[in-house]
Amino acid sequence: MITIDVVKQEDTIGVREVLKASFPTHAESHLVDAIVDSEHYVPELALVARTGAEIIGYSLLSECYVGEELILVLAPVAVKPEWQAKGIGAQLIEAGIVKAKATKYSCISVLGHETYYPRFGFELAKNYQITAPFDVPDVNFMVYPLAEPVPSGMVRYPASFDVV
Repeated sequence: MITIDVVKQEDTIGVREVLKASFPTHAESHLVDAIVDSEHYVPELALVARTGAEIIGYSLLSECYVGEELILVLAPVAVKPEWQAKGIGAQLIEAGIVKAKATKYSCISVLGHETYYPRFGFELAKNYQITAPFDVPDVNFMVYPLAEPVPSGMVRYPASFDVV
């Protein structure tokens, strides 16, 4: 049985193992470390997927900006390769959205696959006059509106994102 929980201090090694197994470089691990050590970390929005005691997936929603308003960014979402294509990433994303709806933030931004994230309710960021701070196809830069009004402008990532 898969359970989704908020990350605990003792999950650090398991989260690192998921990130190491899920990505070809250590960039995502460095990103997570930088976010966790920053003022933009939101502990209740860092989630793990477990089967028994084993951590098999991880997702993180942290703060970034649109103009001067704090919003959330979804990055990274990771699932151990042997557990991929079993709906675990989807469970993590859905659980994160549910938790985010109970916060003060107006939206979640994501840079991701154009056919994967819309099934969770993500929409093109350009529809909200939100732009990326770098060149990216419109179909890959999306937002999930949580509350009205959704701000418009360019997304600014905190310094913790400079590691990637």
